[in-house]
Amino acid sequence: MQKLAIMSLITFMIMFFVFLLPKDSYAKDSYATNFNLKVLNHNLSGYKNINLNALKGKVVLVNFWATWCPPCRAEIPRLVSFYNKNKSKNFVIVGINVNVTEQGVRSFTHQYKMDYPVVHATSKVLSEYGGVREIPQTFFISKNGIIAFHWTGLMPENVLKIVSGHLMKMKMMKK
Repeated sequence: MQKLAIMSLITFMIMFFVFLLPKDSYAKDSYATNFNLKVLNHNLSGYKNINLNALKGKVVLVNFWATWCPPCRAEIPRLVSFYNKNKSKNFVIVGINVNVTEQGVRSFTHQYKMDYPVVHATSKVLSEYGGVREIPQTFFISKNGIIAFHWTGLMPENVLKIVSGHLMKMKMMKK
């Protein structure tokens, strides 16, 4: 009963926040910092490199994670499923792995059927996204490249659906 009340409160708060966002984004700050990184699972994802600026016009979910992180492991199947249902709607997930080395990441992506692009974090990317001291950590980036929402910790499915859904409905602003 208490868990249901907490989930209802979280859902209400998210819906309140999301529906306050305008249909067109007029934000002038909080642009997502560009990165250009080699994709570790190019056989699954079809991407060889990810340049964030090249994804403008798409909603991008940037998810920092690690293979040794239990909440990350719990979240990944949800992300894979959501990505496969929405990639045709100009939606992309970029998984940024924060393991110390790349060793084991490729086999992990195959084991979890991660067909969205996965890259290895650099110290520059970690710094530019606020230091990323906790994982999983997710940034929702609008079609214009603006960080519209940020979530730290295991993301409930309703957060993923509501925030991404709203961003996919938003129009891209012309400069």
